[in-house]
Amino acid sequence: GADEEKFLMELPRTLQQQVTNYMCRDIIASLPILRRANRALLNALVECAEMNIYSPHDEILKCGEKIRGAILVSHGEVEVMRGNITERKMKRLDRFAQECLFVDKNSIYSVVSKGFSEVILIPRKDFQQIINSQCDKEHIAQIQETASTLSKATTKANKMFGSGEDITPTDGFKKHCHPNSFFRKLWACLVLLGLIFYTFSIPLSFMHLVENAPISDTPILLSLGYATDLFFWVDAILEWNYFFYLESG
Repeated sequence: GADEEKFLMELPRTLQQQVTNYMCRDIIASLPILRRANRALLNALVECAEMNIYSPHDEILKCGEKIRGAILVSHGEVEVMRGNITERKMKRLDRFAQECLFVDKNSIYSVVSKGFSEVILIPRKDFQQIINSQCDKEHIAQIQETASTLSKATTKANKMFGSGEDITPTDGFKKHCHPNSFFRKLWACLVLLGLIFYTFSIPLSFMHLVENAPISDTPILLSLGYATDLFFWVDAILEWNYFFYLESG
């Protein structure tokens, strides 16, 4: 992504503060863990924040990469991905990994810019230094507890809505049954072809009955009809035992 810090560094110091405050203050203040933050604390966090602009499909965070801190979306749309599966879509004021302001860990997701987006990063090391210098121990403990609670709530929400792979079977055949998997997309195409076949074969079969012509005179149509019937029986079994469960969450 293109770094806006280079542009800001060319401005006078006082103007840098005004521009940065205008662009970042509301976003940073929207963090639930900073609801009790005073102006001085917010100003300090604004100064340490890193603002970047990303192009479509740019990787903001790679899977397995160490998370440096909290990621906040200022403009545009960002997707949280696990493999090829979109776990979450983030827009303005949405945030990712705010618990990493206290915890050092690697990401199990990749964070990708869907279009042009502006993203703010609050580095953990700078955040820790700022709150340790400006907050008392009780306030710091409350901030940390809030971050931990929000992290757990996000995990539970993902499970409720079935968006995470935490509840998606990843072993054996079931790993191919996720609604966004290649197998499911291919299967949906086959179902569409089967419906198209019925659209034409049913009127043809009816015409043969009206003309008292035996169906056996058209062995290809008969064979395709039996094969399609069998396919939809298999589809019904998969829908009931695998697909239905995964889509219903």
